[in-house]
Amino acid sequence: MVTVWYPMHKGMDVAKKYLKQPREIPFITKWRVFNTPAGKDGMKQYHLIYTERGKLEEAGSEIFKYFAPFSMEIEGFHIQFENLMGVSDSYKLIGMNW
Repeated sequence: MVTVWYPMHKGMDVAKKYLKQPREIPFITKWRVFNTPAGKDGMKQYHLIYTERGKLEEAGSEIFKYFAPFSMEIEGFHIQFENLMGVSDSYKLIGMNW
C-alpha cells in the first residue's frame, strides 16, 4: 500500500503528472486508488497495489520509479510505502488456515 499526501493547491499538478505516467507497470496485477481530504495536510490518497506472487522486490522497484517524479517535482508531495499481507497468508505463517 502506498499512502500519498499533497497540498490542496497542488492538485492539478499531481493530476497532470498521473496522466503522464504509464498505465501498465511490470509485476503489478491490480492497482486501486482512493482519494480523501486530509484536513490541514491537503489531499490524501491510498494506493492498494497487488503484485505478482514472488515478485515483491521487483514490483517495489517499479512502484518507487513510478512515484519518484512526484516526490522530486511537486513541492509538498509526501509518500509512505507499506507492505501488506493477506489474512490467509499471515495465518499460514503460524501454521493455521483462514
